[in-house]
Amino acid sequence: MAPSVLLPYIYGLDLSKNAFGNVQQFPVPIQEMCNLRWLELNRTNVSRLPEFIGNLKSLEKLSLAHNDLRDVPLCLNDLTSLRSLSLRDNHVSNTQISARLFDIPDLSILDLSHNDLQAFPKDIENAKGLIVLNLSSNHIEQIPNHVFVSLFELVHLNLSDNKIDTLPAQMRRLTSLQVLILNNNPLVTAQLRQLSSMHSLETLHLSNTKRTLNNVPAILEQLPNLSDLDLSANDLPAVPDVVYKLKALKRLNLNDNQIIELTGQSDGWPQLEILHICRNKLKSLPQQLMRCTKLRRLYLNSNQINLHGLPRGIFNLEQLEVFSAADNNLETIPDALCRLGSLKVLNLNKNRLLTLPEAIHFLQLKELDVSDNPDFVMPPKPKECQKGSGPAFYNIDFSLANQLKLAGQVAPEQPVANTDMQQKRAARIRRLNKPEQRNPVGSGGSSETVLRGMRETAKRKHALDSNMMNNGHYNDDEEIAGRRWDEQIERPQLNYTEFFDEAVGHIAGITCWEIENFLPKQLERQLNGTFYTGDCYIVLHSMVELSGTMDWNIYFWIGKDATLDKQACAAMHAVNLRNMLGASCRTQREEQTDESEEFLALFNNHLRVIDGARTETGFWVVRDIEHPTRFYRASGTQKLHVELVAVSATSLDPRYVLFLDIGPKIYIWTGKKCHNMTKAKTRLFVEKINKSERKGLSELIQINQGDETDAFWKELGGKPANYQLVNSVPDDFIPSRSILYKVDLGQEFIELPQVELEPGGALKKELLHTRNIYILDCYTELFVWIGKKSARLVRMAATRLAVELLAMIKRPAHASITKTLEGVETQVFKSKFDAWDDVLAVDFTRTAENVTRKGADMKKILQENEMKTNLTALFKNRPPWQSRTAAQEALEDWNIFLLQPFSMFVYENKKFVKLPDDERGQFYSQDSYLFVARYLLPSEDESIDTSELEDEIKDSDTERIVYFWQGRSANNTAWLSFNYTFKQELIDVLGDFEIVQLIQQQENQRFMAHFNRKFVIHNGKRRTTAQRIQMPIQRLTHTQMYHIRWCYSTIMTRCIQVEATSANLCSEFCYIVTVPLDSGDIIGIVYVWVGNNVHPDDALLVQEIANEMYNDTYTIQVINEGNEPENFFWVGLGDRLAYDTTADYMRYMRLFKCSNENGYFVVTEKYADFCQDDLLDDDCMLLDTGTYVFLWKGPTASIIEVKFAAKSAELYIQHLRTREPDRPRKLRLTVKNSEPIEFRKCFHAWSKHKNPPRDLEKQNAFSLGQQQQQKQAPKKPLATNIFV
Repeated sequence: MAPSVLLPYIYGLDLSKNAFGNVQQFPVPIQEMCNLRWLELNRTNVSRLPEFIGNLKSLEKLSLAHNDLRDVPLCLNDLTSLRSLSLRDNHVSNTQISARLFDIPDLSILDLSHNDLQAFPKDIENAKGLIVLNLSSNHIEQIPNHVFVSLFELVHLNLSDNKIDTLPAQMRRLTSLQVLILNNNPLVTAQLRQLSSMHSLETLHLSNTKRTLNNVPAILEQLPNLSDLDLSANDLPAVPDVVYKLKALKRLNLNDNQIIELTGQSDGWPQLEILHICRNKLKSLPQQLMRCTKLRRLYLNSNQINLHGLPRGIFNLEQLEVFSAADNNLETIPDALCRLGSLKVLNLNKNRLLTLPEAIHFLQLKELDVSDNPDFVMPPKPKECQKGSGPAFYNIDFSLANQLKLAGQVAPEQPVANTDMQQKRAARIRRLNKPEQRNPVGSGGSSETVLRGMRETAKRKHALDSNMMNNGHYNDDEEIAGRRWDEQIERPQLNYTEFFDEAVGHIAGITCWEIENFLPKQLERQLNGTFYTGDCYIVLHSMVELSGTMDWNIYFWIGKDATLDKQACAAMHAVNLRNMLGASCRTQREEQTDESEEFLALFNNHLRVIDGARTETGFWVVRDIEHPTRFYRASGTQKLHVELVAVSATSLDPRYVLFLDIGPKIYIWTGKKCHNMTKAKTRLFVEKINKSERKGLSELIQINQGDETDAFWKELGGKPANYQLVNSVPDDFIPSRSILYKVDLGQEFIELPQVELEPGGALKKELLHTRNIYILDCYTELFVWIGKKSARLVRMAATRLAVELLAMIKRPAHASITKTLEGVETQVFKSKFDAWDDVLAVDFTRTAENVTRKGADMKKILQENEMKTNLTALFKNRPPWQSRTAAQEALEDWNIFLLQPFSMFVYENKKFVKLPDDERGQFYSQDSYLFVARYLLPSEDESIDTSELEDEIKDSDTERIVYFWQGRSANNTAWLSFNYTFKQELIDVLGDFEIVQLIQQQENQRFMAHFNRKFVIHNGKRRTTAQRIQMPIQRLTHTQMYHIRWCYSTIMTRCIQVEATSANLCSEFCYIVTVPLDSGDIIGIVYVWVGNNVHPDDALLVQEIANEMYNDTYTIQVINEGNEPENFFWVGLGDRLAYDTTADYMRYMRLFKCSNENGYFVVTEKYADFCQDDLLDDDCMLLDTGTYVFLWKGPTASIIEVKFAAKSAELYIQHLRTREPDRPRKLRLTVKNSEPIEFRKCFHAWSKHKNPPRDLEKQNAFSLGQQQQQKQAPKKPLATNIFV
């Protein structure tokens, strides 16, 4: 490989976080960087360094932190220019350090912390130029006496986390020392007298060094510059007196001691900014501490401070930003704390808080922690602080008047109290009495307008007076004319910094711009005077006058071959430059071959003109764009990760989604095992590529695993012989971490440092600056991002540097480089950054926090994207229940078109068998049933009797419906068996039919009407035919209890088995209680319990149901409430417990669903007949019981749904106060599995929660295309089965 021309000019390189491992993977091109000044190889997993590192004679800084080095490489001894060496967090021991290392003359910074050193390195005293020495976190037990004899130039010394018990006296020679860190050393015998000579010391850390009140050196007060002192973890009973005398202290750490109080000398720290005094025994703070007015952070966690322990003078701490008092005895905080306008963080968790002052809402807090305060109640917000319509709620107005208006209703008029009228009258009088609100007599406008005009007139008169006096004559009677209309027009303040730098024109010299894509772009100073015939330029000549003020001449040069857009933009931006500078000169046009002498003199009459154009025109140029073939693998659900892979069939993996981009077509390949969210996001991602990069011209082709076309295989290089799809990606695969480099270009050098990221390592869009160029290393793909205002020389260098970086690190063969410009970045490039044009399956899942995190203007976003809501259901009246007469008529109407009785089947032993007629209407919660019904289609002639003409009815006049009923505890086996096998048999026999899937307690009225209100649901599983033959009679083992209840319509009557306890009884319902008998022919006694408030029709119905449920082996007794036999009834129910005598909630209960599943927040009502399974895990529900309004939160409900549901509940209660003032509601919050009894009794037969069954479309394994194939398939010969 030929040597690179660029590598010798590289002065700095940061290759941290690249896994090099052994020497064979180490980047060899580094040896060509003969002028390299600094090199960072942190976290690269290197265990050895190649010998050629010693040839980098110009290297001054080398960082090898966080690696696996066992010794200090000998090649480092040859780095004669080395100044800084970091070997932090390795495995270096004393025996592996060469003494030659310390003979490097310029070595000034040495970091050997977090290693395996047992003692000070041998001959370290030879490094006389050391300024910074870090030996922390080792196993050093003793400091040799002679070490600090030579190291007297040390400024920073860190010996923390060792086993040092004493300090040598020679440390007195460290007179230049500014930072001394000795934390976590057993300095039992050390008196620290050496500190007396360290007059430059600013930082002293003595945490966990066995300090007592006696051995804290009193000479600390002789250190005038000491600003940072750490005495934590020393079990000090009080603050040493000498600490109060340190006037220069800015940071004081007294954590983990036994301090009982701070004395009145606390005002001796006038410069104190940070105070840590956590985990002590403080009960109060002294008033004198409040005189430390520069205090910014105060940490008081884990003490015994109560409300009276916080002095009132705390409002003097006007610069306080952090107040942390967690784990104390605070019941509230003083109002004075809420007056601190600079406060940003308030931590009060684990206290005894009851409430906070209302003024807490006026603080602009970034963090407020009041957790672990069980009795805490947040104070109500003042009206001006309520966020019901603020950014946290997407500017949605949740006021009752506005929501009623949106629902098409009129807001009720609120009576105005007399006190309100008096207050309004007083406020009006105050407004009228304000002098600025009254207009003087004869004035044409407000007083402010008149005064402004008088001031302007006085200014013009003063200017005229000065001019007249300077001319030698003065006319006092001369009239001052008013300004003309055009002089009164104020020019808008335009922002020109988008085109020109703010510092332009403040330094004498020549500055040139070239026009590219309608915008001026500043030229490098070396290119001034070199113009192209196809370009236009702006030239600024800045001069300094004798008076010291700046003056300018502005020219714009037009090339003879320049396009029209460049000519116009050059003239326009020349004027913009003049306006920005405020120059009084005119812009001068200079045409090629016709330049003025003044213009040529700027370049010493040596203007160089080159044929051609260097910049692009702003006009649209039609070109055939070549799209290189790219194959990407997409993974992730929360954030989509896109990675370039080889264009080969071996890259396919059933757990991922891959898309092949060939330009005109984009194939989206979906594996069978990939996540649904990944599928959706990848589809949206590819659509964005097509829309933003291809202008919608590319064809998107969706391909599922197993449906690959020949064209797809051809683009992948052909389908391999005997190809079998396997998991090509390792199970422990972790997406590679992207590294962002910044390209720095100087006069004669190039540097490639890594951009420092925020904690967490997430890339942010804000890291890219328009004047710079960056290289984003994604391992398999390198992106060169070019800022709009970046220099052209840097662009050229960055492109070549990316090529070198690609070859420098071992990568797959398909790794490539992509160049992207600012403003037209590719979607793949944007996906590498956090929250930059993210792909969201539902846009409404955005919260105020993540929108702010994007760095966007919240106010602008909310104005442009106003969120849609629909709360109309909250203001509608409760649907009236159907009368018994109307319900009976509806029941008859549903049954009149049923041509023949049901064909009933039950799923038993992996097949559907015929259900006996005596089990009609008897269901079990763990079984599934099939009902085949044939209906006569409605005819115009309603007088025809269907019973007489049944034989004459044609198939075209009928319809068949197959009802599939599934118990709430049944699995999906029966449904899958029906779809895969049984469904086709039904089609062969019956022809086409409609399938209606029904879930327990979610049946429709048409189905329920066919059972004439005798619909019984038992718990458990039905006995099979074989079990019934083997044991015809089965004795009961426990008491059974059934509850008869209906909602909205008597058609929806159900008799459901519930827990056998007397607490479930209610005087408004009927119950069937079966008590078992141990022996005899009678198996048990059946009690038909009728409540006192039961309707007579329901009482007769329950007796009929009991007679059909039980045969002669049971004794049936009808008992009324209050006449229960003690011996069996109450004993069978366990005991006589208190139960409800009324069911008022039945007359008020309503269930609302709060969801954003449609992309916007909407409240819908589950009318009338609702059940427990209507409580969906990913939504919030509102339940009105007539006394309470419950807000039920699903486990997976989003924070947006919870927040909006709470506001909707408040709005609903507020509306009910005007509509039903005699029944006020209270708002209560409940969550899944913790519902109170007032909530549970509104649901018929409440039991344990279960996962809701999947929708019919999700359960059905057949696609629509496969169903069509089934219909077109030839019919099988009729089988002798139960349908014939």
